[in-house]
Amino acid sequence: MTDEVKETKSKLPLIIAAVVLVVALAGGGGWWYFQQQAKQQAMAEVAQNVPAAALVKKPVFLPLKKFVVSVPGDDRLHYLMMELSLMSYSQDQLDTVGEYMPVVRNAVITLLSEQHYNELAQPGVMKPLQEALRGSIQTVMNDMASSKGIDQVLITKMVIQ
Repeated sequence: MTDEVKETKSKLPLIIAAVVLVVALAGGGGWWYFQQQAKQQAMAEVAQNVPAAALVKKPVFLPLKKFVVSVPGDDRLHYLMMELSLMSYSQDQLDTVGEYMPVVRNAVITLLSEQHYNELAQPGVMKPLQEALRGSIQTVMNDMASSKGIDQVLITKMVIQ
């Protein structure tokens, strides 16, 4: 009987060590799993805030030089000089816009000539004007080439006299 007690006592530290090892491995595995879940959730939040194209490619720009348009005012005609840059995440889209440049320039000039001097002279006009220009260009590009054409319009220079 003493041999059986010795064998049981000698196995007890081995069993305790095995249990401690299993618990430690399970705890480490659980910690690693939850860290990976948190990392994936953070990446998903970043992906929602940034356009998908921006994660893959850098933006490319197409400058549109000097538009000079007369705009009506209350007592006389005024002149608007503007330069734009079109931004897209696809060079192919900007190449398509370049092929239809006369139509694009016509859409910009038409939109600008419909504006009133008092509206253009107001503070905060840039953002709505950029959105209107983008919508006008995208409509023309969709009609002409079945392409949305651009992602953003940037006003790089604007002078009203």
